[in-house]
Amino acid sequence: MRKQSVNLWAVLVCVILSQIVPALWYAAFADTWITLNGFTTEQLKAENSPVPYLASIVSSSFSLYTMAWLFTKIPVKSIWIGFLTGLLFAVVFVLSEIIVKDMFSLRPLLLSFIDGGPRLIAYALSGAILGVWRKYE
Repeated sequence: MRKQSVNLWAVLVCVILSQIVPALWYAAFADTWITLNGFTTEQLKAENSPVPYLASIVSSSFSLYTMAWLFTKIPVKSIWIGFLTGLLFAVVFVLSEIIVKDMFSLRPLLLSFIDGGPRLIAYALSGAILGVWRKYE
């Protein structure tokens, strides 16, 4: 019996995807997001640090590698099961935490969904990719 291992190429594709999805998402919801956070466009233009982007890449790398590793243990062996498992991970481990944090911060629920939306999409798509693009030793 062949042993499944983590496909680093698939993880890399998922990390890239996890940077593209939020960029597109926040482009679509930028005005609402800015308003709900109480920011001004000028404030955001003044902030141009690469640190949040680097943190996003590192965080995505760790979480997606972990997802890929878990997929070898469960095992997830189809695009559909991968999609559903990625979606489940996003709802349970990401969206629920964002909602709770925002509730304690007295932020609107809509903001939680705007901030959690790209994670749901990225995790579900990554789950599908990892579910179908497997590597065996």
